Amino acid sequence: MSWLSTFTRFQPGRTPLLGRIGLFVADWSRPARGQEAPMFDSPLLERLSVVHPLMPTAVFLPAGLYCFWLSATAVGFWLTGGLYLSGLLVWSLVEYVAHRGSFHHEPRTQGQLAVVYLVHGVHHAYPDDARRWMLPLSASIPLAAIFYALFRLAFGPTANGLFGGFVHGYLTYDLLHYFIHRGHMPGRIGRFLRKHHMAHHYSKPERNFGVSSPLWDVIFRTR
Repeated sequence: MSWLSTFTRFQPGRTPLLGRIGLFVADWSRPARGQEAPMFDSPLLERLSVVHPLMPTAVFLPAGLYCFWLSATAVGFWLTGGLYLSGLLVWSLVEYVAHRGSFHHEPRTQGQLAVVYLVHGVHHAYPDDARRWMLPLSASIPLAAIFYALFRLAFGPTANGLFGGFVHGYLTYDLLHYFIHRGHMPGRIGRFLRKHHMAHHYSKPERNFGVSSPLWDVIFRTR
């Protein structure tokens, strides 16, 4: 079994979620080029599942800067700088692990199918749907709050510096992902990142899990 063979075991179509609310599941092994489609038959949930590309920057850029400032005033600028860079690195690993593990989990039940489609399958089914190139705030803000709480529990007074880098790493990932799909990626590095991610979509969707960097794909041999 593999993530790509999911729809040899399940049928695409409407999957009931809660009461009369349904999720429209499409076969992610057959990407629909140049198309977009609703996920929900609830207008409210559908609205919450998309985001304007400026909104994540408006939320997470100042949030990361505020965390950096809190850390710098508490433990000093230079230590905060090191913590910030460490947070960027931690994000890159979380990005890779989440994409490879959670996003490409092989569903074994109808419920798991719905979750995987919500989390990532819809993007593979409709890779040109610009409304879903960035994580909606209805998901990213709660996740950021959870990670911040975990950082505080684990790292105490150094958490703010780490989280500042972590959340800016996330924002960089989200913005890169958006512009990679738009095709506006100048320079050698930009072209490489676009080629790397487009291969994930269209030729080897069970490899090339890093979006903002191929670092962990190289380390774990998934390029």
